[in-house]
Amino acid sequence: MHGNSRMRSLLGLLIGIALILSACGKLSFSANTSVTAKTINIGVTYSPNAITPLSPIGQVSSYIAGLMYLPLFELDEDLAFKPMLADSITTTDHKVFTIYLNPAAKWSDGSPITADDVIFTLKLITNKQISSTYAYMFAIIEGVDSAGFLPDGQSEIAGVNKVDEHTLTIQTKAPTTLTIMRDTIGRYLLTLPKAALENEPLTAIKNGDFVQKSAVISGPYHLDSYERDQLVQMKANTAYFKGTPKISRLNFKVVQGRELADQLESGDIDLNIPSYGAIPIEDYGRIKSLSNVTAEDRPSITTQFMYINKWELPDVKQRQAISYAINREQIVNELLRGAGEPVDGLFTSYSPYLDPSIKPAGYDPQKAKSLLAESGWTPGTKLTLSVLSGDSTLEQAAHLIADQLKEVGVHADIQMVKLAPLIHKIVERDYDLGMMTVSMSLVNPLPDVAYFLQEGNPNGYSNPEVDKLLSSLKSETDEADIKQSYSRLQQIVAEEVPLLSVYATRSLGVVNNKIAGASPKDYGMFIHVEDWDVLP
Repeated sequence: MHGNSRMRSLLGLLIGIALILSACGKLSFSANTSVTAKTINIGVTYSPNAITPLSPIGQVSSYIAGLMYLPLFELDEDLAFKPMLADSITTTDHKVFTIYLNPAAKWSDGSPITADDVIFTLKLITNKQISSTYAYMFAIIEGVDSAGFLPDGQSEIAGVNKVDEHTLTIQTKAPTTLTIMRDTIGRYLLTLPKAALENEPLTAIKNGDFVQKSAVISGPYHLDSYERDQLVQMKANTAYFKGTPKISRLNFKVVQGRELADQLESGDIDLNIPSYGAIPIEDYGRIKSLSNVTAEDRPSITTQFMYINKWELPDVKQRQAISYAINREQIVNELLRGAGEPVDGLFTSYSPYLDPSIKPAGYDPQKAKSLLAESGWTPGTKLTLSVLSGDSTLEQAAHLIADQLKEVGVHADIQMVKLAPLIHKIVERDYDLGMMTVSMSLVNPLPDVAYFLQEGNPNGYSNPEVDKLLSSLKSETDEADIKQSYSRLQQIVAEEVPLLSVYATRSLGVVNNKIAGASPKDYGMFIHVEDWDVLP
């Protein structure tokens, strides 16, 4: 895999991507807030950056962009796809997919949302001049290249055709599951208004100038003001085709995690987004005891992965030994205080593809020592453990792991590294061991799994059977066969340990008891935001 492609794939996996600096400065809009307007304040710990529906940077930016421009479908916490702008997507051969738009869908100016708008947006995303960070997800469409862009000199997408005002078809290069179609094009195509934007310069569209104006939207909220690293204010779209939101103003307030408990108790923040308004584990007990809020543990969607450079640890017994040396249960019980789960493999318990029959490595320091001895390891040999900085829990976990490795004869020197240089180290394989937080797609994990395991991966790992399995998954449409392939991949990872995982943290979702209809979730939180209300 080309270095730039590896870096783009890794960025897509990282929770920490929200920390990337944006070119956006302070954006100001007129805001005539009525003192009687119903307002909800959402606490987030990651600052939204580049709030444009073609290339939002970070998940908080994606939430905000999706409130202005609806996706075709959204994924809820039960991992079911819910219709937003589309009513359905169907296929009979897994190559030609028919998208039926909601005929009642309208822009905020009252004009209908049509297939022309969808096709217009597809052309923008696949235009190299736009350089959308989402383009690679559209590479499955016939007529675009492997990066998801139209070839030079072409303006039409061969695999996209309009059927009527509310129907279009998309043809893929190879057989594709309905799940993948919904999870890529369905979730990441945020349709834009052709009539309002077709005469705008591409540079202005790329920069997101139209978002700042908030003139014509499809979603429940307009962007009203944005002060970077501090506050995003949104105001209700009174012409929202699913119904005028009951909440007049929706604010995203950027705070430090340690500030969330105080502001939830005082009512300055009404609710959080569990993984992106991340509450420190040490505050879980206090928040759960508050009388003015309801707090619930949410499923684990992020995992702490350890990259292992095969060129530094070529013997599989050495990599197995590292896995056996780590006491995952201790980390979860003592450091996370039970707010998480040990993970040994590609998937957490939240994934529908986890094979529970595969026995995890478990904590066995004696076995680790034996495996190292069999490999010819010299006790006390030093390795560098590069760890993503900015996460105090991860840093503490790294120190525990270093102590545990030392007990079996591996001396790991911890090096705390910021996101960008750590990405560079991993992509260039300039590391021994590396730890960072990863968010892997739940319903369509193939791009993420392929990044970790296929030829050109940052671990230096190679296995012809793995390459064959990944290749077959790209065109497999039978769900039973897909699960079987993922099961075999999990077996291989358990045996050969090209990389390992340590733990997944359960985030805490909190909502003020005066708020009705809102439930803090990482998936599907805003599907019915128009029904949220503030109780008298």
